[in-house]
Amino acid sequence: MSAPALPVTKLQIFWGFWSIIGLGVVGWASLHIGGTAAMLDDLSHGWGALAIALDLLFVAIPVVAFMVIESQRLGMRWPWIWVPLILPLPGAFVIPLFFLLRERALLRIASRQHSAKGNA
Repeated sequence: MSAPALPVTKLQIFWGFWSIIGLGVVGWASLHIGGTAAMLDDLSHGWGALAIALDLLFVAIPVVAFMVIESQRLGMRWPWIWVPLILPLPGAFVIPLFFLLRERALLRIASRQHSAKGNA
């Protein structure tokens, strides 16, 4: 017996939309970066760029930790996949993608609990 199909909710559409936008916008901008040397050169031009880069780094660490922990807690497949994915892919893509898949996992859990109550 296969599991019932999960509905597509407005929240899933929201996360999917922002994931695609994040991949398109940040991915397009990433194509125009001249490599590591150019990026380090840009960061050396002032404290503003360095502050933004450090801020993003230190926001990304707990966010990725949350993604791994929450994936394990919800029983999602491959909970550690978020660590390598965040390195080459834009966070503006990976983080909304995680929230989309998290929403689907929550619906799956709710569906199982509902069907278990119906069978009891």
